[in-house]
Amino acid sequence: MAYLVLARKYRPQRFGEMSGQAHVVQTLANALKRGTLAHAFLFTGPRGVGKTTAARLVAKAVNCEQGPTPEPCGTCVPCLEIAEGRSVDVIEIDAASNNGVDNVRDIVEAVKYRPARDRFKVFVIDEVHMLSQGAFNALLKTLEEPPDHVKFVLATTDVHKVPETIVSRCQRFDFRRLTQQQIADQLGHVAGQEGMKLSGTALAMVARAAEGGMRDALSLLDRVRAACGDTPGDAEVAEALGTVDVAAVSRLAGAMLQRDGAALLAEVAALHERGLEMKRVAEELARHLRNVVVARLAPDAPLDLPDAELREVKSQAASADPAQLTRLFDLAQRAVVEAKLADQPRHALEVALLKAVFLAPGADVSALIARVEALAGGSLPPPASGGGGSGGARPAAAPRSGAAPAQPPPSSIAAPAAPRRQAAAPAPASALAPAAAPTSPALATPAPTPAALIDPTAPLAERWRAVVEEVEKVSPAAAPALKQATLRWIRDGEVGLQLPPGLMATTAERRRPEIEAVFARCFGRPTALALTLGEVPAVPSGESAPVSLAAADQAERLIRSRRVRETARNHPNIQQAARLLDGGVDQVEEL
Repeated sequence: MAYLVLARKYRPQRFGEMSGQAHVVQTLANALKRGTLAHAFLFTGPRGVGKTTAARLVAKAVNCEQGPTPEPCGTCVPCLEIAEGRSVDVIEIDAASNNGVDNVRDIVEAVKYRPARDRFKVFVIDEVHMLSQGAFNALLKTLEEPPDHVKFVLATTDVHKVPETIVSRCQRFDFRRLTQQQIADQLGHVAGQEGMKLSGTALAMVARAAEGGMRDALSLLDRVRAACGDTPGDAEVAEALGTVDVAAVSRLAGAMLQRDGAALLAEVAALHERGLEMKRVAEELARHLRNVVVARLAPDAPLDLPDAELREVKSQAASADPAQLTRLFDLAQRAVVEAKLADQPRHALEVALLKAVFLAPGADVSALIARVEALAGGSLPPPASGGGGSGGARPAAAPRSGAAPAQPPPSSIAAPAAPRRQAAAPAPASALAPAAAPTSPALATPAPTPAALIDPTAPLAERWRAVVEEVEKVSPAAAPALKQATLRWIRDGEVGLQLPPGLMATTAERRRPEIEAVFARCFGRPTALALTLGEVPAVPSGESAPVSLAAADQAERLIRSRRVRETARNHPNIQQAARLLDGGVDQVEEL
């Protein structure tokens, strides 16, 4: 007798034998008990999770001699023929190769005739998303109102390709991927039935390689049996599957946590000798470290891992520091990319992981700040919390001899940002004068002037800024044009401005009546806008060119930012931290 593969031999013959689809089984069983079974179903989900099996079970349930029943006997003629795929009243159609309108017309024609023997004629259309648009349209009417003796079961892995008109006529069930533990449990049962002896680690490797599909898992178990016999070891199973041994990945992670570079290199060399792809090793290591991080930071979060692997993950998580774990995960993620792009993937992976081994212990930022401030104040710092393992932690460096005594720390390390709050000082009188460029670092926009006459004795720049603020209250669209304009003069009955041709000049010209009305209110007399188009002319050597309000504000911001950065760089706490960490300040970013 020909060998029957495990995926067919152990196909579930009852609803209760299906793994991981309790929500589907419960709904169908209740409908069968109450006699409210729909006429059309749509089963969707990943490959190998039981869609076609469930379709056959529905056919058995409605055609069993003791049915309709959620528990078909499995011994009557209809049950046996359906299980063997030779029932004349259960028609299974592969839509991938029968996807035309003519094929659907054959179905529509066959629907008219009653079953040859059974209670219902059941049409199972697999991979229904492969039907053409015309075939879908031909099926619509029959699917919506089939005869009483017909049931439709449509199965697909790509439900988004099925038209909504089809979906709306069916009762939809979404099949889920099976968890690794569910697959491992079923594989253990099958292995026991077949006389195979596999460890929990080996079953976990097969379950992980199946990626949520029971059919894939049973096919992989067949491969392992053919390659290694009935009593394979963990290393043999990993080699047969072409996957990374879970124990090897755990040892790699343990070497990183314990800062054991020699053990890490030996493990990578052993995996390389087995012919494993280094990128795959890095991916498995990143996955394992992700699980360790989750187990450490969110102990109550569920992890889809077999029991043996879950115990190892929790053991490593309990002995590691959270900050160190997250840094190790980041380095493992980078190692995936480096191993993929490198000409020598093994060397790239080894160096990337050695960085993690000799990485300085991590610590929380607030803890580092507390230590720096304690050292700056002359007291003993609190002990460092970031260890991540033994053997690699370096003691905190003591202050160098001859260093200047530290000053008492301020109330917060963020004190250098204070100058930004002090930048509201009044602008100097000469900030926008035609003969002088902005020189004061504290130049800032003064408070808005009330709607009143402008003081004619005030400096030119101050008068012009007050006028622009009044224009902004009346015409927000015109104010940007005046801020970009260069002030040439303010004299009796006229304000002279220079603007380059373009949008701003057009806006100022279009808003001229509004601008001149504000000018008249501010200066107490009718005042015209004398607008000159063109770039600011050159000025004699030794003199400063007149600038616009926008340019003055930009210069002020640059000066203020430079002052804030310099103050932060020279802050006593920052200087002390640089000395303690034996480093320097490369860049200062203003928030």
